[in-house]
Amino acid sequence: MLETLKEIDTQWFLWINSHHTTALDWTMWTLSQHWSWAVVIVLAFVLLTLRQESRRWWLVAIGVVLCFLLADQGSVLIKDTVCRLRPCHALEDVRMFRTHCGGQYGFVSSHAANAFAVALFFVLRYWKRLKRQWPLLLLIVWALATSYSRAYLGKHYPGDLVCGAILGCIIALIVWWLTDTIEKKLRKSETK
Repeated sequence: MLETLKEIDTQWFLWINSHHTTALDWTMWTLSQHWSWAVVIVLAFVLLTLRQESRRWWLVAIGVVLCFLLADQGSVLIKDTVCRLRPCHALEDVRMFRTHCGGQYGFVSSHAANAFAVALFFVLRYWKRLKRQWPLLLLIVWALATSYSRAYLGKHYPGDLVCGAILGCIIALIVWWLTDTIEKKLRKSETK
């Protein structure tokens, strides 16, 4: 069963990695860059948090940092435990655009875990508070595209991405619950 899953994962990876265009090359490369992440996260924070929250913006900032930290360190811990080679280390003729293979292990994807942790945290925080949810849906599209870029660029198997996304979602749920609980306690203490 495990071998069948690995074979399917490899076939999906090879299909994704073999379909390239010049425009997509640059788009996928940009999505994988840390500076582009900073732009997306800062924009989301400014447009969602600073426009919606006058008093508790610091709680959202702590939540975003916690999501990023826990997803990043959790994914590294899993990589070092599972020790599954990245496709660029395990397969021949992997196409890589303006990048190198990187660390030896790829399960689970830190990019997918981080992107989904931050995106879902914002969604959970603001879904009921916003009149229009399209900015939150854009964050989910960003997380999906960022994850896809990792297979496109030859860094991860699709299974690495799916499991990284699941890890990120679990972390987002925990951090959202924690920050929501703190906010409720703060509100309660202010009304006394």
